[in-house]
Amino acid sequence: MMHTNGTVERTKHEQPLEGTQLGRWLPYPGSLAGKLAARLPLLLFRMGLGDMLMALRLMVLTTRGRKTGKLRRAMLEFRRHGRKVYVVSAWGNKPQWVHNAAANPDVTVQIGGRVQHALATAVTDRAEATRALNLFRQKAPARYDLVMERMIARPVNGHNLREVSGDFTIYRLDLTEQPPQMPPLAVDLRWLWLAGLAVLTALVITLIVLGNKTQPERRL
Repeated sequence: MMHTNGTVERTKHEQPLEGTQLGRWLPYPGSLAGKLAARLPLLLFRMGLGDMLMALRLMVLTTRGRKTGKLRRAMLEFRRHGRKVYVVSAWGNKPQWVHNAAANPDVTVQIGGRVQHALATAVTDRAEATRALNLFRQKAPARYDLVMERMIARPVNGHNLREVSGDFTIYRLDLTEQPPQMPPLAVDLRWLWLAGLAVLTALVITLIVLGNKTQPERRL
C-alpha cells in the first residue's frame, strides 16, 4: 500500500517476522558467545581474508547507528545482479543493520577489497523479492530452501516462493558512483598472522627442548 507521503506500507502477509517464530529455528545471537561468533567473520576480514569471504559471497555492510550516529558493521551473505546487491535478514527486522539502513539508506558496501557507496532500499515488491530469493537458491535450491524454511518457519520451495516472499526482510543495495560517505572496515589485523606464527614457532622449539631433556643419556 502506498501512502500519500511516498512510503510503502506492507500488508499483514508481507510484514517481516519479529523473531518470535524465528527464535525456535535460528536463535538470535543475543548472548555474549553468540555476539562473538557473529563478529568472527568481521575479525577474519580485518585479518586480510576479504577475498576468501568474497568467494563465500560474504560482504561487509557499514551503516550509521540511527540513535548513536556511530558506525555499525555487519557481515552478510549477498547476491549481486548488475549494480544491485541483495541481502536477506536471517532474523526478520530484528537486526540493528535493518533499522539503521531504514533510517539512513546511505551505506558502505565492501566486497573483497572493493569499497562502494550504496543506497539501501527495503524490497516490498513481491516480484522483485521472488527474484532476489531465487538468486540465493539458484545453485543449491534444496539447501537454501531448508535455510529459508528455518528463517520464516514455513515450507519454502520453487513452487510457493512468490507466495512466501513477503515473509522475508530483503534489502536492495543500489551501488552508485559516489564516494562512500562512511569509512570502510580497515584491514588492520594482519599482524595477528605474524603473532600466531611466532607463538607456534616458540611452542615447537619448547617441545623440542623438552623432548631432548627427557631422553635418557647414552652411555659410551
